[in-house]
Amino acid sequence: MHTQTPIDAVITWVNGNDKSHQVKLSEALAKLGMQQRPIAAEPTRFNECGEINYCLQSLFRFAPWLRNIFIVTDAQIPPIIEQLENTELAAKIKLIDHREIFAGFEDVLPTFNSIAIETMLWRIPKLAEQFIYLNDDCSIIRPVTPDDFFKGNKLVLRGEWKTQTSKKWQNYFYRLKGFLLQKPPKLLTCSEHRTLQENSAKLTGWTKHFFHLPHAPFPMQRSTFAEFFTAFPHLLANNIRHTFRSPKQYWPISLAHHLEIKNNNAIIDNSLKVIAVNGACYSLGKIKQKLKQAERNNVAFICMQSVDLAPKQSQVWMLDWLNNRIITN
Repeated sequence: MHTQTPIDAVITWVNGNDKSHQVKLSEALAKLGMQQRPIAAEPTRFNECGEINYCLQSLFRFAPWLRNIFIVTDAQIPPIIEQLENTELAAKIKLIDHREIFAGFEDVLPTFNSIAIETMLWRIPKLAEQFIYLNDDCSIIRPVTPDDFFKGNKLVLRGEWKTQTSKKWQNYFYRLKGFLLQKPPKLLTCSEHRTLQENSAKLTGWTKHFFHLPHAPFPMQRSTFAEFFTAFPHLLANNIRHTFRSPKQYWPISLAHHLEIKNNNAIIDNSLKVIAVNGACYSLGKIKQKLKQAERNNVAFICMQSVDLAPKQSQVWMLDWLNNRIITN
């Protein structure tokens, strides 16, 4: 059983519709000589459709044992904060500005890089040793306990081991073929998200495999980051210097989880599932199918991705489902 050790939650949030944010973004692009937005700065990375409302309400309802809920923003205030003013729930919420966690590294601000921001979350003042990190598009959809994230001093991790792309047998074959034909090989590639996870695994000594993480709330330990970055400060500095996402980076969440596994400080348990719903890629039929799966008893988390890019009918369906599941149910 989990002891009464305090556990906090950390959410990162940005409102891409905010005029001040848009001005900062335009200035950053101009400073880097970019005439148009790179993929790493596509509007969907910053737009929001009120997902944080459901994220917060899900924490209040299904994880009431959380001590504090830190919301990390760039001088922005989610509208729900005003709605909760003078309520008991408001006392749990703490707004954290980027300048607080980037203290001493202000030269890299403003940043529009979630990877850089996540690299600095452990520097939140008064953050609990054990905390849960989640993006604002992720919600808890049924009651959970501290033991679903931490068992004693060990972290409960969700995910699966996969082969590094460079080590897949197809790439060995393509390299041999290229050598025999004396032509550059056309190797398998992978998504940026996977690349960042593979980079993280390599930093901790896993060169053939990596532990692939789903989009779910992540249990974290503050001291793991503190000890690693104290030993390797250049890895922190290099990871936060990118104004926008870069495949040269590593994902600090994945890095920390690989460190926990390496140090025998993790329990891999996939008994609680997560369902990811992508409004930009999925048809309405597939969205309905995914949301039906989310009603199963072993599904505790849902990630509603790219709600802003979903067709209107799909968007309404996704948000109505969250409202019924978290607010009115």
